[in-house]
Amino acid sequence: MEEKLPGKQGIYLVANLKSEALCENLIYSIRKSGCTLPIRVIPFGGEPVQSRYILQQAEMYDLSRFPPEGLDFIKQLRTVLVGCPLGFLHRFLALYGDWEEFIYSDNDIVALMNWEKLFGYLSEYDFVHADEEYTTHGRFNYDEPDSVERIFGPGSLLSAFTAGHFVARRNTYFVNDMIKAIEWFQKNPSIPKKHDQALMHIASLIGKWNILNLCREPHNWLSPWAGDYNNTLAVVQAIQKNGKYYPITHMHYSGFKPTGVRPVEELIFASVGPKSRLRSLIYNGMKELSGYSFMVSFKGRVFRRLKLILSRK
Repeated sequence: MEEKLPGKQGIYLVANLKSEALCENLIYSIRKSGCTLPIRVIPFGGEPVQSRYILQQAEMYDLSRFPPEGLDFIKQLRTVLVGCPLGFLHRFLALYGDWEEFIYSDNDIVALMNWEKLFGYLSEYDFVHADEEYTTHGRFNYDEPDSVERIFGPGSLLSAFTAGHFVARRNTYFVNDMIKAIEWFQKNPSIPKKHDQALMHIASLIGKWNILNLCREPHNWLSPWAGDYNNTLAVVQAIQKNGKYYPITHMHYSGFKPTGVRPVEELIFASVGPKSRLRSLIYNGMKELSGYSFMVSFKGRVFRRLKLILSRK
């Protein structure tokens, strides 16, 4: 594998005040892993980040720093990705940045290794990720997953990936393929779910991207999804199962809001002291036990579902 390219590689995050605590913990875990790559934080929208730690460790990278064609591209994506908050689409501005190679990461992630090592795989691939999305048969990306295999061929769902963490080259054909994917969404509205992850996968199928999934053969890295582990003990034991070492890039708390109440969520407290951790556990624990968290989550799901239904009319 090739070494990193000084000044030509970096990490992009997207955050605001609401996601600040998770973003701070993410950056803390990145730095504690030994990673010294520069970090840019793109505004999600809403109240901006105020954390002193984030402002010290990362560069706040305003939307105006990207070329107009990049902002126009986000507007194009918005025409079909009606189920995806606009701020999430800002991750794709990385394709218009000046780094030749970059990592994008969601905030609900904790780094478990030095991510600089991941860039070495870009000597042979243009897009690198580590997840087990390929095992889901497309149910999180498509309303009609079987139609994807009918159109793109058997096994096409096995190349699925999550949009929350990936390493990529800044290739113009990525953008061109995603524009073609927008057109595909418009022609096949009943097949995909209207979010960025599904569109990225369709673009990869259209453009036949050169992709490496480190969780598949021959690498067999561990799944980074928190839902695959009961607690942090299970993570530690999986890493050294049967006397062998199984790498894991990160822990991703996707599909639910990590508050610390689940045993596997202990890692989101890595950057805080005992008192702050305890206060958070008491506060979120009371909401969980009272049923308040469930009601808020249920209300959110209903609202998003209604919004999606109305957008189709």
